[in-house]
Amino acid sequence: MFGKDISKEIEKYLLASCRLYFSSNLPGISLPEDLDISLQVTRDEAHGDLSSNVAMRLASLAKCSPQVLGEAVLIIFREQIPGTALEGFIEQVEMKEGFINFRFSSKYYQGVLERISEKKGAFGKNVVSCREHVNLEFVSANPTGPLTIAHGRQAAIGDALSRILCFAGAKVTNEYYLNDVGRQISLLGESVKVRYRGLFGKDEAMPDDGYQGDYITEIAKEIKSKKEDKILEDKDEGSFDKIFCEYAVKYMMGLIRKDLSDFGVKFDVWTPQSSLEERDEVAGALKLLEEKGYIYESEGAKWFSSTKFGDEKDRVVVKSDGLYTYLAPDIAYHLGKYKRGYTKVVDLLGPDHHGYIGRMKAAVQAFGEDKKTLDILIVQLVTLLRGGKSISMSTRRGEFISLREIIDEVGKDVTRFFFLSRRLDSHLDFDIELAKKESADNPVFYIQYAHARICSIKRYSQKNRLKLSFTRKDLKKLSSKEEIRLIRKLGEFPFAVRMSAETLEPNRIISYLNELARCFHSFYTECRVVSEDMVLSKTRLFLVECVRIVLANGLGLLNITLPEKM
Repeated sequence: MFGKDISKEIEKYLLASCRLYFSSNLPGISLPEDLDISLQVTRDEAHGDLSSNVAMRLASLAKCSPQVLGEAVLIIFREQIPGTALEGFIEQVEMKEGFINFRFSSKYYQGVLERISEKKGAFGKNVVSCREHVNLEFVSANPTGPLTIAHGRQAAIGDALSRILCFAGAKVTNEYYLNDVGRQISLLGESVKVRYRGLFGKDEAMPDDGYQGDYITEIAKEIKSKKEDKILEDKDEGSFDKIFCEYAVKYMMGLIRKDLSDFGVKFDVWTPQSSLEERDEVAGALKLLEEKGYIYESEGAKWFSSTKFGDEKDRVVVKSDGLYTYLAPDIAYHLGKYKRGYTKVVDLLGPDHHGYIGRMKAAVQAFGEDKKTLDILIVQLVTLLRGGKSISMSTRRGEFISLREIIDEVGKDVTRFFFLSRRLDSHLDFDIELAKKESADNPVFYIQYAHARICSIKRYSQKNRLKLSFTRKDLKKLSSKEEIRLIRKLGEFPFAVRMSAETLEPNRIISYLNELARCFHSFYTECRVVSEDMVLSKTRLFLVECVRIVLANGLGLLNITLPEKM
């Protein structure tokens, strides 16, 4: 039992109880095949450990009150439990205020501690039964400037999500889609060319919407150091422009790769958009759509019939001048992902991509894939606060705070933690002064300090010859309110991992770790770990070591370090 997420077992028997009740008492009414019986962790301990609102959701179907329906379902549920994996682990199950509440037994909680000690770094692992092969694309910043804090938030979320999904049981490939063609890249090359000419006294106007940052001059200086003036008088203007575009992209990708590496983010696959066109994948994808009857011509352009799949309007894929719109290579790119064998595709995109969701889901369906296999997550922007005031930024004008600057000022761990602290679809205020505080006001410090405090307790116990031999532990001694609350929170870790993986919300792990740290600090204040009672001391040392393991597992999913001293 302890190798599984107990919530899954409860959900299985609760669903069976609901179906049995309806088939026996309401034979003319069928429950939905995809009925969701998901449980939630209760916030009020008076309501037990887990709860379900299924009685409220099915009451109208059963034409009775939630209380009456819930009590009837629970009679069936209780009859099913003897002889199952749940026997002995549920102390109480009751209806309260419309919810079915489950309270675990002391046997279950003692087993949780034993399981943590046994599994260690694998505790909470493989809690999702579906073994999907996930393609996770994130960051994918255009190489027209250094990574911004908005890109940094995507990087932290994508990396954490990848780790959580892998831990939960999925196979994940991290992918970076490199937009190395198009108008923005041409502008980048033109901007570098202007700065390069300026180094030889040839003052020229920057193109409209050109890039103004100091990094443009740095690229120009590097080209000069390697090429000197050999390309200054190149007669082939097309070749001349190509040199600056290619060099600028290579230079910027070097910076981007370095920043990501220092931020602890790794990609398995880097896919340049130019490679799709070189392999005629864009033409091939559009031809396939045309063969399926989803491409038509109008006003001299080619259109994708995306409204057939719920999009608000059809989309141009080939303009009247014969050039592709940005959507065409994106369609080909996603088709390629499915051809590579991925069963789940997840894209993390910026807030200017809301309209992208409908058209890309339409493309996926046009190719015969289930739209549910594609998740497009919109990551909201970050506002930097310094001294309580927001810092205005513009990438094109070169007025922005880069990810590198934030890492250098507040550190990788704190930066990642703050980026992960809220739901990805919520705007984030990043308070630089708070991020630099080493106090309980700073949530990452608060969690890391819990880990460091446990390491300090272990060192102290070893000096007192107690060590962590555990041979004389007696888990029944862990009976105080603080101890029970702490054990209860430890038992929620597999559930937190599962919910984070299923909802694609890494911030759930942050919330869980905050609560676990709070429970531990409260326990530490009220319960002396090392005392004259040898058995109790060893038992509490066993408990705090379990806390350390779970803290390490959780922070590991976020790729945040585990200090032993602070």
